[in-house]
Amino acid sequence: MHIIWNKGFSEIQIYKSANIDRRLFSKIRSDSTYHPQKQTILQLLIALHVSLSEAEDLLSRAGFAFSPTNKTDVIFRFCIENKIFDLNVVEELIYETE
Repeated sequence: MHIIWNKGFSEIQIYKSANIDRRLFSKIRSDSTYHPQKQTILQLLIALHVSLSEAEDLLSRAGFAFSPTNKTDVIFRFCIENKIFDLNVVEELIYETE
């Protein structure tokens, strides 16, 4: 995951910021046949502080895309576009719209 180093983060910072388990993060990195859930990828996008184009590219590589009809996708997209890279804030926005 060269994107981690390009962004200047450590792997520990990323999996902690994404609120995912170290073992899951390791599996994502080391097992090329493993396909994480969309929610996990969205959390990693926030942790990585990616641009919208980077987010769309990474989602596409995993076989996903932002859906304009999915509330969670809309909120993650909004946060990425507005550089809101705090997963707690993202989760609070999702909770508030339920």
